[in-house]
Amino acid sequence: MKLTTSLLIGFCTLALTACSSPAKKCPKQEKVVANNTAEFDPGPEADQATINMDSYDAVQYWKQKMNARLKSIEKIYERADWTTPAHKTRFFNNLDASQKAFEAYLKAQVELQYPKAEEDEWWGSGIPPCINLIYLKHYKNRYNELGLWEKGSPDGEMCGGSALTQWDLEEMRKSK
Repeated sequence: MKLTTSLLIGFCTLALTACSSPAKKCPKQEKVVANNTAEFDPGPEADQATINMDSYDAVQYWKQKMNARLKSIEKIYERADWTTPAHKTRFFNNLDASQKAFEAYLKAQVELQYPKAEEDEWWGSGIPPCINLIYLKHYKNRYNELGLWEKGSPDGEMCGGSALTQWDLEEMRKSK
């Protein structure tokens, strides 16, 4: 336990030192945001702190994109006059339940692949970027899955479910 605490303090110190160094040595959020795909690829010269921070930045980028898409969907479907108030309420309850289930699933997947050695503890400094790769994969997938409700289903799509059609969304934009 004492060794683990010392390692954790050492890692935090290293991470803080890396970020308090001159800007050219510190990983920046702009690097991730400027990359349209926000892939995690620190390169062969990256040190462990940079790898950890870059993988975290990539995860945060996609998590923010996913959350922004959720907010966009909420705005669109709140304005939409597409069904009864009770159906709209069920839609929002299901959207919320779906997101909570996604978050629980993601947490369980991470804990399945990387169970903690003890409470809130993993062994090895290489584990955080590995965990971040799991988060990155799932946040990107969730973002893409939610696209149906933000972009709309193609006209004539029989299995679009609760998603408005692209035509409906375009008509809503015109009537703003």
